[in-house]
Amino acid sequence: MEQVSIILPTYNRAHCMERAVDSVLRQTYSQWELLVIDDGSADHTEEIMAAYAASDERIHYDRLACNKGAAAARNEGIRLARYDYIAFQDSDDVWHADKLEKQMRVFEESPETGLVYCAIQGIKQNGRPVRIPDDAMDRQFLSGDLYKLLLQGNVIDAPSVVIQKKCLERCGGFDEGLSCLEDWELFLRIAKEYEIGYVDEALVDSDIHNAGVSSHAGGYFHARCQMIAMHKEALLEYGLFHQVVERVLQTAKEVGALEPVAKMLQTML
Repeated sequence: MEQVSIILPTYNRAHCMERAVDSVLRQTYSQWELLVIDDGSADHTEEIMAAYAASDERIHYDRLACNKGAAAARNEGIRLARYDYIAFQDSDDVWHADKLEKQMRVFEESPETGLVYCAIQGIKQNGRPVRIPDDAMDRQFLSGDLYKLLLQGNVIDAPSVVIQKKCLERCGGFDEGLSCLEDWELFLRIAKEYEIGYVDEALVDSDIHNAGVSSHAGGYFHARCQMIAMHKEALLEYGLFHQVVERVLQTAKEVGALEPVAKMLQTML
């Protein structure tokens, strides 16, 4: 049975850590280690994790000297990981007990697969249920060669994935220069080189934030423009460049940020 290194970055999330960690402990697939990377928390996360580490030798706690962001924390976890498969959990998400078991089964059946993801589900603050990928999407396009799909938009959430470590060694880790969207950008690089597997079940209950683009427009649009610039050649090759740019500008217009985003794109491109 293959072993999995689970990386859980956290920052001042002591109030929800137990739910996330307990969902890992309940996994029916027992061959794992959990690496909790504390990104400089000022709360009592360290005390909570000390108790977990004392009770289960598979759980390890590492504290960064200062807050560096989720990408840096996940990269630290990748550096510390001992096993050939890497999974990511978030401090405000809960895994279903059979998540790892079902995903590792895909790797057993298709060893050449680089990444396996599943659906996630949650409830927004307005009470509307959310599922990613959306139920309306054609299932035949959610596995295999996902490169073109991911150039257009993201259907993969970080806590839903298990990745072969060799993929990260070949493609690199999370881009620490992105203020957000770093998981999407990594999955895009992996999809360019490897087949993607999909378990068509919602095996992660996510704390779906209801903030929307408008509340963090600066960071989102800066990262999105960076991604377009980074992958401009591929977007042009697939005939997607103008479509993707127009979509970003339309979103910027809807939140009253068209002029600065247009200037940002012009500068980066």
